[in-house]
Amino acid sequence: MGDISDQDVLAFRPARYIDQDATDVVRASAAERMDPVYVSRNYASSEADETVTELFDRLHRDRVLGLTNPERAARDLQQTVGVTVPHPALLTPLIADATGDFHVSQAERIMRDAVHMVMEDQIRADSSDDMVRARDALAARVDQSLLPKSLVPAVVALGSAVVRPNRYLDQAKTDAARESERLSIPTQYGQLFTGDVVVREGELVTPVTISKLRALGLQNPRVRPSYVITIIMLVAGLVALVILYMARFQKSHYQSTKTLSLLSLIAILSVLGLKVGDAFLGVRLSPVQFGFVDLACICAAAMLISSLISPRVALLSGALLSVIAELILGNGVGFAAIALISSMIATLAVSDIRSRHDLLRAALAICACNAFLCILVSELQPDLWSSITVTQTLTWAAGSGLVSVVAYYLGAALFERIFGIVTHLGLLELLDPNRPLLQKFCQTAPGTYTHSMMVGTLASTAADAVGADALLCRVGAYYHDLGKMKRPEFFIENQLGGENPHDKLTPSLSALIVTAHVKDGLEIAEGERLPPIIKSFIREHHGTALIQYFYHRQLNGGAPNPDSGLEQQFRYAGPKPQSRETAILMLADSVEAASRNLSKPTHARIEDLVDKIFSTHLRDGQLDESDLTLRDLRAIRDALVNLLVGMLHVRVDYPDLIKNTAGRTQNNGVIDQFGRFAESAPGSAKSIDPPSSSSSSN
Repeated sequence: MGDISDQDVLAFRPARYIDQDATDVVRASAAERMDPVYVSRNYASSEADETVTELFDRLHRDRVLGLTNPERAARDLQQTVGVTVPHPALLTPLIADATGDFHVSQAERIMRDAVHMVMEDQIRADSSDDMVRARDALAARVDQSLLPKSLVPAVVALGSAVVRPNRYLDQAKTDAARESERLSIPTQYGQLFTGDVVVREGELVTPVTISKLRALGLQNPRVRPSYVITIIMLVAGLVALVILYMARFQKSHYQSTKTLSLLSLIAILSVLGLKVGDAFLGVRLSPVQFGFVDLACICAAAMLISSLISPRVALLSGALLSVIAELILGNGVGFAAIALISSMIATLAVSDIRSRHDLLRAALAICACNAFLCILVSELQPDLWSSITVTQTLTWAAGSGLVSVVAYYLGAALFERIFGIVTHLGLLELLDPNRPLLQKFCQTAPGTYTHSMMVGTLASTAADAVGADALLCRVGAYYHDLGKMKRPEFFIENQLGGENPHDKLTPSLSALIVTAHVKDGLEIAEGERLPPIIKSFIREHHGTALIQYFYHRQLNGGAPNPDSGLEQQFRYAGPKPQSRETAILMLADSVEAASRNLSKPTHARIEDLVDKIFSTHLRDGQLDESDLTLRDLRAIRDALVNLLVGMLHVRVDYPDLIKNTAGRTQNNGVIDQFGRFAESAPGSAKSIDPPSSSSSSN
């Protein structure tokens, strides 16, 4: 205030502002119209009566003493009674010897009655009009009496001198009453319409200018508690609505306290971002530029919710945040529409990121969407956008998109660590083959590493077929067999044709070593601080499946009846797959291992193998706790078959390269020591001869 404006400022939306000047004028006028407060002097009439008595007592004394000089009588009255006679000669008839006592007494009575009469009315001390009115009334009363006309002037003069005010101004009460009346006048408001001039360049910034800027949100007033409470209630309402939606349609997320806490935190931070931009940027940015700051906050929040929680929840949250931003900052319906559509585009853009190029494409999509929408809205609301050029509009639109993507990237990295939730960005980092853990995996257990890569390809293809998270399946496949790094030589894919250590162990001990790779994998994952969702792939990819190879060896070795509980000793600890992604990994893992034993992998033989594996898992109840439907299983089966047909196609045998394969054994229809399926369906335990140790597969 008091400064000179360095730019034109126009109202970018209708707004009511406090017109303090008009308020002061109206209140001052109301205070002036308020009558003064007077207090009565209760004894004024009695005092006047006593003065009349004393006055005529002095006149009677002068008559008795023969003092007929009117000037001496006037001085005596002035000194003793306090009554001033303007013309002493008027007293002559009252003190003359010719005037009888009767007429003097009559004059006293008439004057007393007249004084009583006029003092019954209000005579204010600060009002000369009241005194003039009272004296005129007294003169009229005396003139109408039966008093001799020669005595009337003297009685009127003396009576006028006796009459006195009977009401006195109470200044304190008057001021209080006027202040109360002033405050009773409500605050006067002015109305701004879109395009109205708030202040011109070079004009002095007055209190009214500041009030207009505050009404438009361009100047920050003191934070009112009611304003803060309102914002808190709006945010609480947003979170409550989204939680109700999740309780109805996203029950898995609703049952997670971690997810609900994350949702609340993102909502609070996004609204704080709106107010922080408003508070710290001040009036240096135009309203349109403020709108782009809001747009970046809303898009970043929508992308975070999409990646960390659910795209559907993000769509609802983005819509509600757009409405709240309009209520809090008042940037207009145009920006609310831009924020709504842009948040939807942002949500969809990051919902299925599978590479870093996807993140770049998402940024470009958001920037392009912002620019296109802003150009459209600027045509519909030209007054609002008059403060910014087309080039500036495009620059700010692209900048807000890039800022939202950067905020999303940083926020996702932060929240992933705090809440243990992995986004596609985090999955892409885990997918990097140059990570030290994967490098160590490749060097320590190369066969298992290769197997994991192939399983990742199968699992991601199957996930795509049913709309599951393909990237998550691929990353889960890469890490599901980490535990084999601890004892790689006990797994056939890492033996490279060498001695099989299981030949020297009992079946029960071999089973114990094999099942331990799950526990070992979880320990490695914990040490590497892998996300909980990746640990679930390690824990669930075998479910509670039976390690049939060693189980049958135990039976053929003279074990007790299988009903005695022996079978439970040869099962994995589980749990069974709890999600579609871990169930898909179980199926892809089994199919990949079993397909290695296929000779002449024709399309029909591959289909038969996959069907048998699926049927076995279904009969064993391994898929009971996942969300896969029979339709999903059909789609997964077709996807795996088609991919395996391409991977295992028959090659032409070159005579010079044909190698002697005599001595190789087949895993004739059993599930090997790792719980994976071989070429043909498993037979009964007693009819199956265990394959040689060199043939045991992954």
